[in-house]
Amino acid sequence: MNRTVSSLIALVLAAVAAACVSLEPPARFLVTDRSGDQLKAITPEESKLWVRRFDDEDKGGLDFWKDALKSDLKDNRGYLLVAEAPATDGTGAAGHTMTLETTVNGRPVRELLAVFVRPGLCGDSIWVLEYVAPKDVFDKELASVTASLSTLR
Repeated sequence: MNRTVSSLIALVLAAVAAACVSLEPPARFLVTDRSGDQLKAITPEESKLWVRRFDDEDKGGLDFWKDALKSDLKDNRGYLLVAEAPATDGTGAAGHTMTLETTVNGRPVRELLAVFVRPGLCGDSIWVLEYVAPKDVFDKELASVTASLSTLR
C-alpha cells in the first residue's frame, strides 16, 4: 500500500511541476512575478520579459498557433514582421520565434515572440515567451534573451 501511495504522490508532483513555468532570465532581468503558469521579469530600463503557459485541449499544434499569432499581430495589430526562425526550448519541444516591430508613442519598439507546443495526454500546452524593449535596447539584449529559451521548462 505504501508503494502505491508513494507512486501516486510522485505522479501528482510530476504533473504539477510540468505545468509550472520555469525560466532562467538573463542576468539584468529581475523576476517580479513567478506564479504557476507565468513568469514576469523586467530590467532597470524597463525591458519586459513575460512567459505564459496555456492549455490547448483542441491540440492545434505548432503550425496552427504560429500562423494564428503571426496573422493577428501583422493583420490586426499592425506589427511589422522583421524575422522568424525555428527554436527549441529546454525540454526539447519544437517552437518558433518571431521578431516584430511597432511604434509606441513615436518610438520604435521591438518584440521577440517565441511559441512552443508541448504534447500532452488530454491536451497540449502552449508556452509563449514575449520580450519587449525599445529597438536600441532590444538589439543589445536579444542574444541573452534568446539564450534563455534553452532554460524554459
